[in-house]
This record gives sequence, C-alpha cells and structure tokens, in this order.
Amino acid sequence: MSLFSKFKKEKPTADWSQAHAAEPKFYRGPDDAPFGAIALTEGTETILPTSPQTKYAVDGSPVADWRMVLVSTTKDSILGDCEYFSALKKLEPYILDSKDGSIFIKGLSLSQLESIVG
Repeated sequence: MSLFSKFKKEKPTADWSQAHAAEPKFYRGPDDAPFGAIALTEGTETILPTSPQTKYAVDGSPVADWRMVLVSTTKDSILGDCEYFSALKKLEPYILDSKDGSIFIKGLSLSQLESIVG
C-alpha cells in the first residue's frame, strides 16, 4: 500500500445483477406524438439506458421525446418529471458504472431525487 492509496476515492462496486433495469412506458402527448417515460425510484439501484431513442420505437417509429419520472417511496408519490437527457446529466455524480449503452445509478435519497427534478 502506497502512502497516497489511502487518499484515493474508491468507487463502490456495482452489482448489476441486483439492480432494477428501468424499462420505458410510452404515452401520447397533447399533439398525439408518442413520448417515453422512464422511472427512477428513491433508494433503488437502477440501470438506465443512455440512448433510449436508439433502443425503442412505437409502431416502428423512433420516439424523440423522453422524460424521467422521479418516484419517492418516503412520500409514496411521484415527485415530478423532467427531460430525460437533462436528468442523466444531473445524475452523473451518482453513476457507479457504465457499459453497453447503460449506466448504473446508486440508490438515491429523497433529497438527491428532489435535486434532480428541481
């Protein structure tokens, strides 16, 4: 062990097999265009796609609009939703690992979720 090794930040290990793999739900907006919504739930380690628009389609057509829905188990309610790719940017500090077009997000607290939607 070197002198500086105790100062290195160790990343927690990510057990992909135990995490929730988020799957989108599809809805239609007021303009009848489809959009995808992917939920992130408080306290749940979650696997999120980094480019859902390349993985999912509705009736054979790509889906351009993506939302992230933030769910609180403490409040037993939906905290809100936000544009998916903006949310991914805000989630960067909580990424434990990434591979094959997906990121592994640690389980977030209520206040951490609220900072994403805010």
